[in-house]
Amino acid sequence: MVPLGKAAFFPGRLIHTSEFLVLLGESYYAQRAAKQTTVVKQTIESLKRRGNVSEFQVESVKALMQDLKAEASFFDATDSEAAVCLYVLSYGG
Repeated sequence: MVPLGKAAFFPGRLIHTSEFLVLLGESYYAQRAAKQTTVVKQTIESLKRRGNVSEFQVESVKALMQDLKAEASFFDATDSEAAVCLYVLSYGG
């Protein structure tokens, strides 16, 4: 009897017990030997970590862009006010 899940069994025999079908994601599978599955798993975990780091970097850049936009709008507002003050000072002198 060959197991199919936790509670189901069906008649059959196992052939190539050291080969696995590895889910790579998005319905992509790879047939690998037992030793190769650990390499695939490590590669997938490494790519997930890199993805998390990239997402953190994107969020950091977005925050920096918001800060720069706020700073630019502040300088635009103070620049127009400074021009008015400069005009008044030069007119009076």
